[in-house]
Amino acid sequence: MTDDFKAAANRKARDERKEAHLRGIMDRYTGQFRAAGNQDAPSVARRVHIAIDDVLERDRKKSAASGDIKCRKGCDHCCRVPVEIWPHEAALLVEIARAAGMELDKARLERQSRYTIATWRQQPAADRACVFLGDDGACKVYEFRPNACRKLLVTTDPALCDADKHPSDSVGRWFSWEAEIMESAALEIFGAALMPGLLLAALNRGGNGV
Repeated sequence: MTDDFKAAANRKARDERKEAHLRGIMDRYTGQFRAAGNQDAPSVARRVHIAIDDVLERDRKKSAASGDIKCRKGCDHCCRVPVEIWPHEAALLVEIARAAGMELDKARLERQSRYTIATWRQQPAADRACVFLGDDGACKVYEFRPNACRKLLVTTDPALCDADKHPSDSVGRWFSWEAEIMESAALEIFGAALMPGLLLAALNRGGNGV
């Protein structure tokens, strides 16, 4: 057996072990989320948000590169792009908004819901902003933000996140494999759609179910 053949065989074995490990993580989370499917929607979202925060905190402590994360309060380019969430997150957001006496802009949600990921930037610039984005560039529901927002951590200049001026591949990200898999499992089990449509649906049914 040649050295090149041995090296190739070792690489294949490592790749297979990695794939099996990642599949095991995916199966674990899909099982957990499937079991939670009939529970109170906002409570499910809260528990999953706590879990992904724990994973991100753990992995950031292990990664020197996580010190390069540039995301800060007031950096809001990512709050003006289409965001996919799951219905349980929409129910939580509506519950929190109502508890805070926050009036959601249904007219803007209805306008936004006419657009897809591919056509999002065809909207007027003012309409693209998340309904939870404050005038100060900060999220009004930051503690309860969706997983998609929690795991989006940028390591390049925040100015590059402006999709009107820079291509998306110019943005560098730090990410946790397990957090990415967790969110993929949640989307697979709970379903995924753009935030405006799911918020409208949650508002129409009262916000406490899916």
